[in-house]
Amino acid sequence: MCSFENLSNLKVNTNEKLTTGEENKMLFCKGEIGDWKNYFTVEMSENLNRITEQKFHGSELKFLYT
Repeated sequence: MCSFENLSNLKVNTNEKLTTGEENKMLFCKGEIGDWKNYFTVEMSENLNRITEQKFHGSELKFLYT
């Protein structure tokens, strides 16, 4: 089971390099609200919304999409 406590204990690669030493800019983003729209296609967004709804079905959480 995933919890916030477990997530906070994960090590994060902040140097933008793979273990091989190669740069991997694809793993990093600016961290700005809404910036995901610059990287996701409409199809990717709809797929993520569908998966999110399926995974949280019955949890009483409500998701608002704009």
